[in-house]
Amino acid sequence: MKALILAVLSSVMFFLLSADVLAQQQEPQTQDQIVIITEDSQETTSVRGSVVENSKRLRDRAKMSARGGIIVNNAKRYIGVPYVWAGTTSSGFDCSGFVMSVYAKSGINIRRLADEQFYNGKRISRDELEVGDLVFFETYTYGISHVGIYIGENRFIHSSSSKGVTIDSLDAPYFKIRYRGACRY
Repeated sequence: MKALILAVLSSVMFFLLSADVLAQQQEPQTQDQIVIITEDSQETTSVRGSVVENSKRLRDRAKMSARGGIIVNNAKRYIGVPYVWAGTTSSGFDCSGFVMSVYAKSGINIRRLADEQFYNGKRISRDELEVGDLVFFETYTYGISHVGIYIGENRFIHSSSSKGVTIDSLDAPYFKIRYRGACRY
């Protein structure tokens, strides 16, 4: 009888412990895990809360972030350079000449005019914007007529006809109503 009671108690304890372990495994992760991804790693994953990303996506995001940072750093070097119609040098830029020059300095060749830059890039929505993406506006004429480089926190750097190379907010009244889209190269 004693052996039977011990067997039943062991089974109950095993069941309770198994249920507890199973419940812990099913709870969502709440702490971040840091994952180091090497070039030869193909199967690494990262868990952040309940979001799982594979290593290729993490590498792509890291490359995009680094590329965007290079673009923005190159762009900020020109703050204060005056606006010059059709300008493409540090003596003076128009908006698309500024973007083309900054991208070229960052190792990316793009077309010269704002509308060409818009139609040749990969279109993205405003909520997909990442640092270094291009933002486009309809200003003085119908269609795409102004371009800038997104620098994060809803701001962009561009060559303004009134201020030269400067930083503005996408939510500034003038730009908010003239915003027409964004693209990525």
